[in-house]
Amino acid sequence: MRKKNDQSFLPAPSNLRKLAMMVKKSDCQTGPQQLLEEAAKVIAQRGAERDTGGGQERSMAATVAAFNAIEGTALTERQGWAFMQTLKMVRAANTSLNGRYNRDDYLDGAAYAALGAEAASKVGAVA
Repeated sequence: MRKKNDQSFLPAPSNLRKLAMMVKKSDCQTGPQQLLEEAAKVIAQRGAERDTGGGQERSMAATVAAFNAIEGTALTERQGWAFMQTLKMVRAANTSLNGRYNRDDYLDGAAYAALGAEAASKVGAVA
């Protein structure tokens, strides 16, 4: 039976440092093309998990419709995606100010940008 504060099952601190360095290096070595390819995969994966129709993540139109009904606003689908992209940019900035990096902020930001572009193209919006 282990004693209350027994940590013998944990890896040695030097191994934890090596593991942390490997994770950080692999995150930092992701190029923009890899990030965009992964963002496309995330959109497809989330669509398969959450969509009720065509298997695509296209929940923003319903989200802004509900928000507009509750708040009495007139956000568009494109603006909803822009809002989410802005959220990820603010989170990335705050994380960076704390001396950290969260790849998910950039991954989701790229996906939201693509979904926003799609929404804008449906209504013929000019960039």
